Amino acid sequence: MAITLPPTTVFPLLPDDAPHTTGELAYYLDPPNGEVPYDRLYDSDLPKTNVGTLRLTKPIYDLRPLVDAGRASETNTDVTGFQVIPKDIAKTVMKESDWDSDATIRSTYYQETIDLIKTVTGASKVIIFDHTIRKVERPGEETPDTPDSRKPVAKVHIDQTPASGRKRDAPLAVADARTLKNDHLVPSRLLYEAPTPEGETFQVQHSDGHRWYYLSDQSPDEALFLKCWDNAEDGGARTPHTGFKDDKYVGKEVALPRQSIEIRALVFHEL
Repeated sequence: MAITLPPTTVFPLLPDDAPHTTGELAYYLDPPNGEVPYDRLYDSDLPKTNVGTLRLTKPIYDLRPLVDAGRASETNTDVTGFQVIPKDIAKTVMKESDWDSDATIRSTYYQETIDLIKTVTGASKVIIFDHTIRKVERPGEETPDTPDSRKPVAKVHIDQTPASGRKRDAPLAVADARTLKNDHLVPSRLLYEAPTPEGETFQVQHSDGHRWYYLSDQSPDEALFLKCWDNAEDGGARTPHTGFKDDKYVGKEVALPRQSIEIRALVFHEL
């Protein structure tokens, strides 16, 4: 049976004086030469990207008090563009060692995710097409960013194809979709090594109106849904998101390096 999560009418989700941290967010700037923006996702003698970056320190409001107060349903992918699924709904059977097994992720966590999406959204069909493990290493222990071990994406963006211990270092920040306008979005090419076809994402231009949130101390039994695209004429409630360094923990040994998994899925609803 699907769980009905009523769309919120509260804006903003949290008041200006609510608990928050600050973090540096990297926004898009046009390429100086007028080219179509791109990011190159393979090793080459050519530049990795041709876009500029506007770095701004912004307040990022903590959703933890809202979730702990039983108000997670005030987030909704059809309204805010993101949705917190609390642990009593999103609990996983995956053990810590399971996250190192691609076969276990595909055989167990994929089905858990499909069932969770159907339960929460009432979807009739869910197709998972990939997943990404993201890890942050401690200073001096860094390894290359590879398809098998991705780092958090430290710039504001929207994947046009829709989206585990406690995450303190480099958590995920999400913007309320109600603060995003279409003219903030810039299509950007994703260049892969041949023969992989070219992809595309939206990069995001800064607006003072963007309202940012994160879920502090997120556990493996808590899920965060993001909507990146909808076949509605206006594209639906899309969520800019980015990894960021939480100023409360930067340079402190108490910070646990982030390890997380993201699942990308196509979600269908029969009319």
